[in-house]
Amino acid sequence: MNKETKEQIKKLKKEKKYGDIYLKYGSKEYVKNTPRKIKKHEIKKLFSEGKYIDIYNKYGEEQYNKILVKAMYKEIKDNTNILKAVLWRIKENMIAGTKNALVVATGVLTLAPPSFAIMGAEYMKEEKEKNSIVYEKEIEKYNEKISKYAEKVKSMNLNDVQTYMKVMDDMWGSIKGYGEPKKDIKGYLELDLATEDGYGVCRNMANDIAKKLNAINPEYNARTMIVQMDENGNYTIADIKRNFVVNDEKKEENRENEEEQQDDEEEIPFESVFGNHLVTLVDSPEDNLILVLDPTNPGIGIYKDGKITMLNSDKKNGISLQPRRYVSSFMTKGGLENISDVVKDYVQSFEKSNLTFDQIEEKYGLEAQNKSLNYIRQANEKDEFVNSLKVENQQENAEKNNITNEYENKNKEISQEENER
Repeated sequence: MNKETKEQIKKLKKEKKYGDIYLKYGSKEYVKNTPRKIKKHEIKKLFSEGKYIDIYNKYGEEQYNKILVKAMYKEIKDNTNILKAVLWRIKENMIAGTKNALVVATGVLTLAPPSFAIMGAEYMKEEKEKNSIVYEKEIEKYNEKISKYAEKVKSMNLNDVQTYMKVMDDMWGSIKGYGEPKKDIKGYLELDLATEDGYGVCRNMANDIAKKLNAINPEYNARTMIVQMDENGNYTIADIKRNFVVNDEKKEENRENEEEQQDDEEEIPFESVFGNHLVTLVDSPEDNLILVLDPTNPGIGIYKDGKITMLNSDKKNGISLQPRRYVSSFMTKGGLENISDVVKDYVQSFEKSNLTFDQIEEKYGLEAQNKSLNYIRQANEKDEFVNSLKVENQQENAEKNNITNEYENKNKEISQEENER
């Protein structure tokens, strides 16, 4: 943007001609230069009139998605008894193995803190298909990297707990840190963590961990689940160093989002309805358990009897995670297929484990997590030491070869001189 354009926008802003800013310079400049009170009033008016497309055109996709959340929440609230009955019927049909279950939900959810975006299942699938083409090279590069990483981990012959902890530890060690992602590609959220300068939040991390674990061992059946995380409690993360990134470009945007969310809190309890965190689930056939991995707050828990218990939480006053099962089903893939998967997880969680809770804690608890990390780091140090010896030996051999070659060349020179005499 040149200096003249900036001055024109500044002039229109001073004259309070915000509509002219939108008409002449578009949505971005309008949102940036219009006072929050005016925007809030206009959005409420457009929402009450059902002019959602106008909200999309003028305020962008993020605000549009937030408005759709409000609309869906109202629908759920107005028809809560009917909705509960339908979801119960779907669950019962799935348990019985019936394929022709009725689906009346019209939207899917995708977690995008600080706001939630609602999209139709078909739209979600179309976006993933489109992104698979647009980002084909990045996806291939990421998959190749994961494949090589998986082979390296498999060569270490680690047990399951050691594998989980290594993958979480390596993730934090190979990225810039935690921060609002730059790309956030629908269907491929893990791509934000593909490089050392990458960063992301729980949705990116949970998907990245799931991809890596499935590459290491498909029997893990790693997948993600949305949960409601209660932050009022004590939780001790495993001994993994975390970094936090502040995206300067989004500071102002996040500030406005936070203010808008505060306005909406009394009207719509977003987090309690849709969840606020994403975790990774893995199967443990040996123990007949569904394990919960939280890569964002490194730790392990279990999904048992329809509830999540994090083994890193304080027993008396710990942080709780509450599954958002049906939200997860729509958010992850959309459509009937994933509802079936989520219901199966729920039913499986009620099966009797092969371990008592004390045995589970002994095998997967915080102490076991940190022991696994220590073992892995010692193994890494050993490998580094062995590799350094190999390098030194190679250097010594190279020096010996150079000396031998110099000696042989010198002898040749002397022989040639004697022949010439």
